[in-house]
Amino acid sequence: MLFFKKLRSAISQFIGRDTHKWDELEDILIEADFGAEFASKMINRIKYEKDLLTALTSVLRNILTPLITDISVDTTKKPYILTLIGVNGGGKTTTVAKLAFFLKSSGFSVDIAACDTFRAAATEQLSAFAERLNCNIFKSNSPRDPASVAFEALQSSKSDVLIVDTAGRLQNNVNLMNELAKIYRVMKKIDESAPHLTILVIDATVGQNAVDQVREFTKFGQVSGIIVSKMDGGAKGGTIVRIADEFKLPIFGVGVGESVESFERFSVNKFLKDLME
Repeated sequence: MLFFKKLRSAISQFIGRDTHKWDELEDILIEADFGAEFASKMINRIKYEKDLLTALTSVLRNILTPLITDISVDTTKKPYILTLIGVNGGGKTTTVAKLAFFLKSSGFSVDIAACDTFRAAATEQLSAFAERLNCNIFKSNSPRDPASVAFEALQSSKSDVLIVDTAGRLQNNVNLMNELAKIYRVMKKIDESAPHLTILVIDATVGQNAVDQVREFTKFGQVSGIIVSKMDGGAKGGTIVRIADEFKLPIFGVGVGESVESFERFSVNKFLKDLME
């Protein structure tokens, strides 16, 4: 039984305002990755409404809709620098390719800086994507300071957009966070406003851990917004709503497949439809 089917079933059994039934509804929200605290908050928002499903849908829509944001390239800043951050396995490197395809389809020229110098596989993967997309790529063929790759890329790029891929890191690893700060410092030597966007890639399937990631990365510094990857996988949906409600970060888009074409604007209508089906 999927989320809204469970919810409908529970609501249909309501007699008055039975506390036991409210607990059941709260459990259903927790199962959908809303988390215990946020699930309780949601129940308190809707419990006095006559039509609980309509009320819940309205609350979800009101939380998400204001945060849907397109990636807007400022062509007066050339290259316009997009830095992608996130943990290992979150879909970050694939998202670089999806963004490159999306921006090139929108008429922008794109370069890529492969600053995940610790994983040869990441550089190889990006190189293959860059060749396919006809993007210039700045990389190192041997272990090298990621900041030096970023510096060289920014110094040499002639394209409208430079997408900087960074090493996947645990959000609580101080050394790796310091390394990311170094990448930012060397880029600012060339452009004081760099990076122009810092996008945190969040895996939709990891539940509470995604919320923890956002919390820690926002402590590190300015996060311009998020891209939610793996929305086509086993995501239950509640995590995205929790992140939106707590952090109010712009949602730049979602990854919905493995191909470079599978990046799209976040649609609240589609999101709610997927939850309800």
